[in-house]
Amino acid sequence: MRIQDLVVEGDSSLLINCISRKFKCPWRLLQIIHDIKKIACSFQGICFQHILREANFAANALAIVGHQLLSSPYWEVGFPSVVSSVVNFDFFGAGCFRGFSL
Repeated sequence: MRIQDLVVEGDSSLLINCISRKFKCPWRLLQIIHDIKKIACSFQGICFQHILREANFAANALAIVGHQLLSSPYWEVGFPSVVSSVVNFDFFGAGCFRGFSL
């Protein structure tokens, strides 16, 4: 089974607006935008939407952990313990407010 339609949510309004061609892309993002558009062509339908960081807190927590690692590991089963509470919190539909942290 292959994913044909995809909704991509991101908390960077600059990036989402550049992908949607609402803003002129800064030179430092040109390669990233090019890569995103190249990957986007492999889907029948794709939509990019901006969401607040508080709504994207599980992905944000994973990104923070990833930036702190010295190597490039991947997880086949489960998440690092530092992130599992955030993922569970998000999975059960709990909200996250500005300034809130787990």
